[in-house]
Amino acid sequence: MKWIWCFVVAGAIVSCNIKNEEAVEPAIQINVNSNDSISKDTVVVAEETAPENSRLAKNTKLLLIARGSEPGWYAEFFADHLRLLIDNGTDSLVLQKDFSGADNDLFKITIPENNLAVSINDKPCTEEGSGEKRERSIAITYNKKTYKGCATIK
Repeated sequence: MKWIWCFVVAGAIVSCNIKNEEAVEPAIQINVNSNDSISKDTVVVAEETAPENSRLAKNTKLLLIARGSEPGWYAEFFADHLRLLIDNGTDSLVLQKDFSGADNDLFKITIPENNLAVSINDKPCTEEGSGEKRERSIAITYNKKTYKGCATIK
């Protein structure tokens, strides 16, 4: 029985050291010295090594996070784009537009060419799933289906 465990442990160690030839290079590289200590509150700024036409993280500002249930959905509003996951992650949209007012008391935008309408109100909201209270109520209509939920200013 001891020999079986030895083979299992040896196999695990060897498999961790095998390079995957088809592995995708990471888009972001972070260099941290072994002497540096990082707490969970530390923010590490990294340079992006992806192609020039990709979005640089340092040029975006997260304004608002929104989410809802039935079906589950999640949205991040940045000053210059929106990331939207809907129907429990089965559909998604990344849209580059000016969303710089999404953190105001009242924000409405309709983008017919993307079948999208967003309405954010300065009305407190309680999340159905967690019971947590949020500052804003939100309704997103995408492809003729309306998703309602709560939003938090970042």
